Amino acid sequence: MLRRLARIAALFAGLTATGAALAAPIDTPLTLRWKDVNGTVVAEKTLGVDEVEALPQTTIETATPWTHDMRTFVGPSIAVLAKLAPHPVAEATFVALNDYTATLEPADWTERGAILAVRHNGELMPVRDKGPYWVVYPLSSHPELDTQFYHGRMVWQVKAVDFLVE
Repeated sequence: MLRRLARIAALFAGLTATGAALAAPIDTPLTLRWKDVNGTVVAEKTLGVDEVEALPQTTIETATPWTHDMRTFVGPSIAVLAKLAPHPVAEATFVALNDYTATLEPADWTERGAILAVRHNGELMPVRDKGPYWVVYPLSSHPELDTQFYHGRMVWQVKAVDFLVE
């Protein structure tokens, strides 16, 4: 009986630790790749959260379909990320931890203000809360972006960005 209780306690401790790991912000690396039209990688960088936060940051205050009320998101603009390699970018494909992808065109970052948020209401985002990185548009200040089309591009739990170079 004591062995059974010990196993249950160990199982519970493991589940609690796993839940805490999902809830805590982790330093998940962000992989940036620049590929040519043949899919050949011409440049690649891997950044930690601290390195992403060291880039110039943009703040967006907006509601989203998943948050409803106004929230503050902070992170580098996609333009900043695209310029980390000396190649003109034709599009950017964001890849989530579950391998969901969405492709953004340059106008999404040059005209529509998309960022790769690393902070939500001042806090690093754990995986459980759409982190560590989330593509966010300024939906509240640009209501024309508050559509299913742009919602589908708001990839969360981003692990990689593939830039197609010209």
